[in-house]
Amino acid sequence: MDSKSLLEQNPILLFFLALSFVYAVDRWVKRRPTLPLPPGPKGLPIVGNLFDAPVADPEIHKTFRQWSEKYGSDIVFFALPSQPTLIINKAKIAFDLLEKRSHIYSDRPTSMMTELTGLDFNFALMSYSPRWRLHRRIFHQYFNANMISRYDSEQINSVRAFIRRTLNAKPSDDLMSSVSLAFGASILKVVYGVDIDDTHHEYITLAHDHGQIASEVHELGRFWIDYFPFFKNVPAWIPGVQFKRYAQEKRPIMEVSIRKPYDDMKNAAASGKAEPSVAHSLLVKLQALHDEVPLDEYLKHEEATINTTGVAYAGGTDTSSSSALSFLIAMAKYPHIQKKAQAELDDLLGVSRLPDFSDYDSLPYICAVAMEIMRFKPVTPLGVPHKLMEDDEYNGYFIPKGTIIIPNFWATLHDPEDYPDPEAFKPERFLKDGQLDPTVRDPMTLAFGYGRRICPGRFFSNKAMFLFIASTLQVFNIEPAKDANGNPVDLDSVKYNAGLIATPESLPCILTPRSEGARCLVLQSA
Repeated sequence: MDSKSLLEQNPILLFFLALSFVYAVDRWVKRRPTLPLPPGPKGLPIVGNLFDAPVADPEIHKTFRQWSEKYGSDIVFFALPSQPTLIINKAKIAFDLLEKRSHIYSDRPTSMMTELTGLDFNFALMSYSPRWRLHRRIFHQYFNANMISRYDSEQINSVRAFIRRTLNAKPSDDLMSSVSLAFGASILKVVYGVDIDDTHHEYITLAHDHGQIASEVHELGRFWIDYFPFFKNVPAWIPGVQFKRYAQEKRPIMEVSIRKPYDDMKNAAASGKAEPSVAHSLLVKLQALHDEVPLDEYLKHEEATINTTGVAYAGGTDTSSSSALSFLIAMAKYPHIQKKAQAELDDLLGVSRLPDFSDYDSLPYICAVAMEIMRFKPVTPLGVPHKLMEDDEYNGYFIPKGTIIIPNFWATLHDPEDYPDPEAFKPERFLKDGQLDPTVRDPMTLAFGYGRRICPGRFFSNKAMFLFIASTLQVFNIEPAKDANGNPVDLDSVKYNAGLIATPESLPCILTPRSEGARCLVLQSA
């Protein structure tokens, strides 16, 4: 889809801009800074930078880095209605602001579409508040670095089920859905105690729909109401008010995706049939809490229990599967890297067994491949925006309170100072003398966010990716699919969507067993 400016996409914005202009000017005059704003595109009266901000652009992160080159600054400021916005294209600046000054940079923007579609259940999108802290604390209890080893068997079983499905797959089977199931099944088992081995299962479909809605809602400029929240009560019949119709359609999907797995677990617990899980453990704690605290406090904990389990299940499935899809495309595109990774696996394991987590330290090249996937194709190229809670100054520039801070993950992960020749796919950049090189910046420090808003599910996700990569390469050769003429598909033509989560729109890859010994490994794993 060609990118368009916000005004080109929504001419009705001119009307709302005119209504809000006087208010915006008055507010700005009262808070006129003494220092200059950071460099950026010069806006126009009334419309600001609406003509400069591309929408429906899957490579907007590249545009933002080009702005740094154009304006000579690693931070770029531009103005959208009611949303002054700062792009950070340098890791050092991201750490200086979002880590070292996290006490004022840890808020999130208020999004009308997040509220209208029901996505405000997700604590990753909540404002910096006691409600957020309660959600975050509950999630951290079960997914911190010291806890995730408890879930090794669930992750191993899910990846090996994917290997078996792929070995027995028919040409008509959907490989993308099978990849999604590989990650969704382990999360569902951990979070709700349910066993899933069907790509069409309702929970997997709901997780996919949930991820798609979340990605669309946070696509820059897709919905003008986020810039004019005071018009949220405009009747849906007015032309240009498609946001209401979208929200009315998607909100029920969001609510079911969060509630149904939890309610099913709760019903199973009532009949004594619930399997051990994070949700069941939290339910037991809730029941013990019921008579100990006031009702409003209990309801806060119940809400946090439902929401945090929903975040783990729905949020974790699409992000992890997106990274796995990028891995498969990369291996088909760079067969020399695939062969090198397979050689490392063969040297360690031969055809004696499939890899597991005990092999992590013995497979540095596999680890480097996982790191390079994270760097080369970050799942959220622009991260999740922060919001500045008070006026600030940085390097002689004024940053006003309320500024939306967009940390350009893609730009920092393609910075030639940290990663020479950044457009090349080279796992070797993370290795020295056959081992991981600690002097090279770990992409994990950039790809999962900053400060108090860093992704708390990163440890679980990283372990899942390592096992998926190692197991898939141990058993299969990955090649480009063939087009109608029998020629390999051009993998550079694979498009990624333009939403929050960068997911390939297709997976033109073929997985075939490497040998009869590999086939036997899969059969033995059953």
